Amino acid sequence: YVEEMKLHMEESEFFLESEKIIRPIMLEIDQINQKLSEECGRPVVEYMKWRIKTPESIVKKLYRKQRKPTFESAVKNINDMIGIRIICSFQDDVYKMTKEIRKIPEMKIKKVKDYIAHPKSSGYRSIHIIIELPYNEDQTIGLEIQVRSAAMNYWATLDHQLSYKHKLGDPKETEKIRKELKSYAMDIAEIDKKFLKLRKKIDKL
Repeated sequence: YVEEMKLHMEESEFFLESEKIIRPIMLEIDQINQKLSEECGRPVVEYMKWRIKTPESIVKKLYRKQRKPTFESAVKNINDMIGIRIICSFQDDVYKMTKEIRKIPEMKIKKVKDYIAHPKSSGYRSIHIIIELPYNEDQTIGLEIQVRSAAMNYWATLDHQLSYKHKLGDPKETEKIRKELKSYAMDIAEIDKKFLKLRKKIDKL
């Protein structure tokens, strides 16, 4: 199914079409970053990047959702066929960026998930903006924008790595690492708050 998915994505020029869809959005987000950075007198975004979901990831996600492993099913059922990740210096910057992104007129927002106010059970904290974009004459495609702090991004990188390796390693050791990682997520959340508080003190000098 992975090879079929890859072939269909290539034949349908999905990669080229996705670039056309994402380019103007990335430009708008960059303009938002410039505006906020000028207002704050410092960089608000450390970096941002975008990606297209791989055929392997698409097929796995469709199986988890108990959907048919076809391209049409993927476009219909997966919210993050295209993804944007925005890494901000401070937690309040995450909310500033999210607020401005939600104002972009050509984007139809389906859902906003605030995992900072309501963290996942793993300890993950971020904001996810789920968007529906026109893909062709009779289809739309899902775009997910993740906005999080630099500190939480370090954590998320390790969590992602563990999620892909947990089936290969010793289950007991994996669970031990997962608990340790969760405790670090809480530490990082506290550090984010402390750095934000300290930055506000510096702003007043």
